[in-house]
Amino acid sequence: MAGLKTKPEYEGLAEAVSLGIALLKKAKQNTWPELVTAMGSNNLLVIKAFKAVDLTDAQLDTINMWQPVLNLVKVNPAVIPVICPVCEHYVLTTDSAPSRCMVTAGCEGKPFKVAAATGITAPKTPAGASKAAASPGGKAAAAAKAPAAPAGGKVPAAKSSAQPTPEHEHLPVDVSDPLPIAEAELGAGAPAKDRRQTPEAPSVPVYDVVHVEDDEDPFA
Repeated sequence: MAGLKTKPEYEGLAEAVSLGIALLKKAKQNTWPELVTAMGSNNLLVIKAFKAVDLTDAQLDTINMWQPVLNLVKVNPAVIPVICPVCEHYVLTTDSAPSRCMVTAGCEGKPFKVAAATGITAPKTPAGASKAAASPGGKAAAAAKAPAAPAGGKVPAAKSSAQPTPEHEHLPVDVSDPLPIAEAELGAGAPAKDRRQTPEAPSVPVYDVVHVEDDEDPFA
Protein backbone atom coordinates (compact mmCIF):
# COMPACT_ATOMS: atom_id res chain seq x y z
CA MET A 1 0.00 0.00 0.00
CA ALA A 2 1.38 3.42 -1.02
CA GLY A 3 1.32 6.64 0.95
CA LEU A 4 1.37 10.31 -0.06
CA LYS A 5 4.09 12.83 0.64
CA THR A 6 3.72 16.59 0.34
CA LYS A 7 6.44 19.24 0.22
CA PRO A 8 8.02 20.00 3.62
CA GLU A 9 6.92 23.65 3.50
CA TYR A 10 3.24 22.74 2.98
CA GLU A 11 1.04 23.19 6.03
CA GLY A 12 -2.68 23.50 6.66
CA LEU A 13 -4.55 24.45 3.48
CA ALA A 14 -1.54 23.84 1.21
CA GLU A 15 -1.12 20.30 2.53
CA ALA A 16 -4.85 19.56 2.22
CA VAL A 17 -5.00 20.79 -1.39
CA SER A 18 -1.84 18.87 -2.30
CA LEU A 19 -3.30 15.64 -0.89
CA GLY A 20 -6.71 16.31 -2.46
CA ILE A 21 -5.32 16.78 -5.97
CA ALA A 22 -3.34 13.53 -5.70
CA LEU A 23 -6.42 11.60 -4.49
CA LEU A 24 -8.56 12.97 -7.34
CA LYS A 25 -6.00 11.88 -9.92
CA LYS A 26 -5.62 8.39 -8.43
CA ALA A 27 -9.40 7.89 -8.28
CA LYS A 28 -9.83 9.41 -11.77
CA GLN A 29 -12.33 11.99 -10.52
CA ASN A 30 -12.44 15.61 -11.65
CA THR A 31 -13.74 17.32 -8.52
CA TRP A 32 -13.97 16.57 -4.81
CA PRO A 33 -17.81 16.40 -4.80
CA GLU A 34 -17.60 13.79 -7.59
CA LEU A 35 -15.20 11.74 -5.47
CA VAL A 36 -17.51 11.90 -2.45
CA THR A 37 -20.52 10.91 -4.59
CA ALA A 38 -18.67 7.96 -6.13
CA MET A 39 -17.63 6.74 -2.69
CA GLY A 40 -21.19 7.05 -1.41
CA SER A 41 -22.61 5.10 -4.37
CA ASN A 42 -20.19 2.20 -3.76
CA ASN A 43 -18.23 2.70 -6.97
CA LEU A 44 -15.83 -0.23 -6.64
CA LEU A 45 -13.11 1.27 -8.84
CA VAL A 46 -13.08 4.52 -6.89
CA ILE A 47 -13.23 2.76 -3.51
CA LYS A 48 -10.38 0.45 -4.50
CA ALA A 49 -8.24 3.36 -5.70
CA PHE A 50 -8.96 5.35 -2.53
CA LYS A 51 -8.20 2.45 -0.19
CA ALA A 52 -4.94 1.76 -2.03
CA VAL A 53 -3.60 5.01 -0.57
CA ASP A 54 -2.32 4.76 3.00
CA LEU A 55 -3.11 8.13 4.56
CA THR A 56 -1.92 8.94 8.06
CA ASP A 57 -4.31 10.11 10.77
CA ALA A 58 -2.82 13.61 10.60
CA GLN A 59 -3.38 13.75 6.83
CA LEU A 60 -7.01 12.64 7.19
CA ASP A 61 -7.62 15.31 9.83
CA THR A 62 -6.14 17.97 7.55
CA ILE A 63 -8.33 16.89 4.61
CA ASN A 64 -11.49 16.93 6.73
CA MET A 65 -10.66 20.39 8.09
CA TRP A 66 -10.27 21.97 4.63
CA GLN A 67 -13.03 20.18 2.69
CA PRO A 68 -14.90 23.46 1.90
CA VAL A 69 -11.86 24.63 -0.08
CA LEU A 70 -11.31 21.18 -1.62
CA ASN A 71 -14.82 21.43 -3.08
CA LEU A 72 -13.50 24.27 -5.29
CA VAL A 73 -10.58 22.30 -6.72
CA LYS A 74 -10.77 20.87 -10.25
CA VAL A 75 -8.36 18.65 -12.15
CA ASN A 76 -9.36 19.41 -15.74
CA PRO A 77 -9.49 22.24 -16.53
CA ALA A 78 -7.28 22.92 -13.55
CA VAL A 79 -8.62 25.14 -10.81
CA ILE A 80 -6.08 25.26 -7.99
CA PRO A 81 -5.67 27.60 -5.00
CA VAL A 82 -2.73 29.99 -4.97
CA ILE A 83 -1.72 30.72 -1.37
CA CYS A 84 0.22 33.65 0.04
CA PRO A 85 2.78 32.40 2.60
CA VAL A 86 2.65 35.66 4.58
CA CYS A 87 -1.03 36.48 5.05
CA GLU A 88 -2.12 32.88 4.23
CA HIS A 89 -4.99 34.04 2.01
CA TYR A 90 -5.65 32.25 -1.24
CA VAL A 91 -7.15 32.84 -4.66
CA LEU A 92 -8.17 30.31 -7.31
CA THR A 93 -6.26 30.22 -10.54
CA THR A 94 -6.25 28.22 -13.75
CA ASP A 95 -2.84 29.47 -14.75
CA SER A 96 0.46 30.24 -13.05
CA ALA A 97 0.68 31.99 -9.69
CA PRO A 98 0.80 35.82 -9.61
CA SER A 99 4.04 37.52 -8.67
CA ARG A 100 2.58 39.34 -5.66
CA CYS A 101 -0.22 38.94 -3.13
CA MET A 102 -3.53 39.95 -4.66
CA VAL A 103 -5.63 39.76 -1.49
CA THR A 104 -4.05 41.78 1.31
CA ALA A 105 -3.03 45.35 0.58
CA GLY A 106 0.65 46.01 1.20
CA CYS A 107 1.46 42.31 1.73
CA GLU A 108 4.93 41.45 0.50
CA GLY A 109 4.29 37.73 0.22
CA LYS A 110 4.80 35.90 -3.03
CA PRO A 111 1.94 33.43 -3.63
CA PHE A 112 2.69 29.87 -4.71
CA LYS A 113 0.65 27.36 -6.65
CA VAL A 114 0.01 24.11 -4.78
CA ALA A 115 1.42 20.98 -6.40
CA ALA A 116 -0.03 17.50 -6.06
CA ALA A 117 1.44 15.16 -3.47
CA THR A 118 3.74 12.41 -4.64
CA GLY A 119 3.33 8.71 -3.91
CA ILE A 120 5.67 6.87 -1.60
CA THR A 121 5.96 3.13 -1.06
CA ALA A 122 7.02 1.17 2.03
CA PRO A 123 10.46 -0.48 1.83
CA LYS A 124 10.23 -4.06 0.63
CA THR A 125 11.70 -6.96 2.59
CA PRO A 126 14.35 -8.89 0.61
CA ALA A 127 12.91 -12.11 -0.82
CA GLY A 128 15.77 -14.24 0.50
CA ALA A 129 15.32 -12.99 4.07
CA SER A 130 11.57 -13.53 4.06
CA LYS A 131 11.91 -17.06 2.64
CA ALA A 132 14.59 -17.97 5.18
CA ALA A 133 12.41 -16.75 8.05
CA ALA A 134 9.40 -18.67 6.73
CA SER A 135 11.26 -21.95 6.17
CA PRO A 136 11.31 -24.63 8.91
CA GLY A 137 15.09 -24.36 9.12
CA GLY A 138 14.90 -20.62 9.69
CA LYS A 139 12.28 -21.06 12.39
CA ALA A 140 14.35 -23.75 14.10
CA ALA A 141 17.45 -21.56 14.03
CA ALA A 142 15.52 -18.64 15.50
CA ALA A 143 14.09 -20.88 18.20
CA ALA A 144 17.55 -22.24 19.02
CA LYS A 145 18.95 -18.74 19.54
CA ALA A 146 16.19 -17.74 21.94
CA PRO A 147 16.84 -19.03 25.50
CA ALA A 148 14.05 -21.06 27.01
CA ALA A 149 12.16 -19.26 29.76
CA PRO A 150 12.20 -21.00 33.18
CA ALA A 151 8.96 -22.52 34.44
CA GLY A 152 6.68 -20.10 36.24
CA GLY A 153 8.50 -17.10 34.83
CA LYS A 154 11.13 -17.24 37.61
CA VAL A 155 14.70 -16.34 36.80
CA PRO A 156 17.27 -18.63 38.44
CA ALA A 157 19.71 -16.87 40.73
CA ALA A 158 23.29 -16.61 39.51
CA LYS A 159 25.75 -18.92 41.28
CA SER A 160 28.61 -17.28 43.13
CA SER A 161 32.12 -18.41 42.22
CA ALA A 162 33.49 -17.65 45.71
CA GLN A 163 32.47 -20.98 47.21
CA PRO A 164 32.33 -24.33 45.41
CA THR A 165 28.94 -25.86 44.96
CA PRO A 166 28.55 -28.88 47.32
CA GLU A 167 27.96 -32.21 45.61
CA HIS A 168 25.08 -34.35 46.82
CA GLU A 169 24.88 -38.11 46.37
CA HIS A 170 21.51 -39.11 45.02
CA LEU A 171 20.25 -42.50 46.22
CA PRO A 172 17.69 -44.55 44.31
CA VAL A 173 14.17 -43.86 45.43
CA ASP A 174 13.18 -47.55 45.60
CA VAL A 175 15.92 -48.53 48.11
CA SER A 176 14.62 -48.73 51.68
CA ASP A 177 16.60 -48.01 54.81
CA PRO A 178 18.57 -50.98 56.25
CA LEU A 179 16.79 -52.90 58.99
CA PRO A 180 18.41 -53.10 62.44
CA ILE A 181 20.13 -56.42 63.15
CA ALA A 182 20.35 -57.79 66.70
CA GLU A 183 23.80 -58.75 67.93
CA ALA A 184 22.50 -62.09 69.29
CA GLU A 185 21.56 -63.27 65.78
CA LEU A 186 25.10 -62.94 64.49
CA GLY A 187 27.82 -65.30 65.52
CA ALA A 188 31.33 -64.20 66.19
CA GLY A 189 33.00 -63.32 62.91
CA ALA A 190 29.88 -64.14 60.89
CA PRO A 191 29.18 -61.76 57.99
CA ALA A 192 26.11 -59.60 58.32
CA LYS A 193 23.20 -60.43 56.04
CA ASP A 194 21.91 -57.87 53.64
CA ARG A 195 18.22 -57.92 54.50
CA ARG A 196 17.47 -55.64 51.60
CA GLN A 197 18.26 -58.40 49.10
CA THR A 198 17.18 -61.68 50.85
CA PRO A 199 13.97 -62.33 52.77
CA GLU A 200 14.25 -62.60 56.53
CA ALA A 201 14.56 -66.27 57.71
CA PRO A 202 11.84 -67.48 60.05
CA SER A 203 12.78 -67.48 63.72
CA VAL A 204 13.76 -70.97 65.01
CA PRO A 205 13.88 -71.73 68.75
CA VAL A 206 17.35 -72.46 70.06
CA TYR A 207 17.82 -75.55 72.30
CA ASP A 208 20.79 -76.34 74.56
CA VAL A 209 22.26 -79.77 73.92
CA VAL A 210 22.76 -81.73 77.19
CA HIS A 211 24.62 -85.06 77.36
CA VAL A 212 22.81 -87.51 79.70
CA GLU A 213 24.37 -90.74 80.99
CA ASP A 214 22.42 -93.99 80.71
CA ASP A 215 21.77 -94.30 84.43
CA GLU A 216 21.01 -90.66 84.96
CA ASP A 217 17.48 -89.22 85.14
CA PRO A 218 17.24 -86.51 82.49
CA PHE A 219 14.40 -84.72 84.30
CA ALA A 220 16.09 -84.61 87.69
